[in-house]
Amino acid sequence: MVKAWGQHVEFDKLQVQFHIPNGEEVDFACEFVETFIYPELQLLNEKCSKMSNEERLRSLTLVHYMSIGCLRMVPRIDSKEIENLVPSVAPYASKYQAQYSIYAKEPKFKENLRMCLLVDIGNLIDILVENHSDDASSIKTALKIYSLSSIYYGVFKHDADKLHKHFEAAKNSFINKLYGERQYPRFLMVERIALQCERFSLTNFQSLTEIDKQVILKLFELSINRYSEVRRDAQGYLFSVLNRYLFSYQVIVDRIIELLNSPGEADHDQIKGCLYILLGNHSFFLPTKHSWSMIEKLWPAMARTTHAKKPTTQRLMDHINETIGKQYDTQALIEDTNDISRKAAVDLWKPLEANELESKNILRLQRNEENVKSYINLMETLNSLLRGDSL
Repeated sequence: MVKAWGQHVEFDKLQVQFHIPNGEEVDFACEFVETFIYPELQLLNEKCSKMSNEERLRSLTLVHYMSIGCLRMVPRIDSKEIENLVPSVAPYASKYQAQYSIYAKEPKFKENLRMCLLVDIGNLIDILVENHSDDASSIKTALKIYSLSSIYYGVFKHDADKLHKHFEAAKNSFINKLYGERQYPRFLMVERIALQCERFSLTNFQSLTEIDKQVILKLFELSINRYSEVRRDAQGYLFSVLNRYLFSYQVIVDRIIELLNSPGEADHDQIKGCLYILLGNHSFFLPTKHSWSMIEKLWPAMARTTHAKKPTTQRLMDHINETIGKQYDTQALIEDTNDISRKAAVDLWKPLEANELESKNILRLQRNEENVKSYINLMETLNSLLRGDSL
């Protein structure tokens, strides 16, 4: 057994056997979840304000870990997909993605648990922030559950990244440089398959729906809340949701610009939260997203805002400007694809219909025209701000 574990095997002869949960196991999991998660949700709904912080955290922790265990089995909430976040001929999602079931039978719950968690935990968060702002642990756990209901389908990105790093380190350790060919032990090839399965899971459901939009907007409002701990926790989960769904950052751009351009005396906590959202984290940074129409609106609002005068907000603004300088690569104004690339795409997939080609050309010309217009407007606005007295 040990010999087979460390021996090289041709990829086509690995014969990996996956465990597929049978009907009894699926039924038991559904029964377990319904037996324990609903009483906890009912308790939180009915007696949240009467519970001590420790009792509240206990219930939320149980709901949190049961959610992690069962949400892989729960289908996505049926909700209308948001179109035209960025005009495109091709859909953001694809019916050919690996949206597969890994069970012998379809799990049956009495309702979609994702929607139940979004509604109940969403209401609970409002109550906690309003009446129990000192219970930071419960608020943080509730925010975890709320974001999981939208983005979690059995795999966390940080776990997949950790597995990838481990795989790369192990692969380099087992390279046989004398042999001259890629011959890795069987266990390493199996680990690569497991990693690829997780990657498939992470690329499912990348199109934004109306429900996901509501989650983003709620997390945004919590990210500019008056309580610093609520802001900090909500911002982390907001970035996770924005990273999950393609072009979802478009949902919050107008709200950010509204806060930056608000007349009179602005709420310091809201502005501070807004600037932290602009600053982002290691995986999300809004000001350099590839969108000339967004940059045309956002950069002048950042330059002209009068709400970053306090030392803390001024330091944040300086940090944002430094990050733009480090991360910004000039984006193409004229987006085009050469004949070689188009031919390669046709060979890999299939040729487009005549009406699709016509729509693509019209859309490309419109986008290029809008990019040039946005760039010119951006340069004129920034130059007028520089020459004027508003900076």
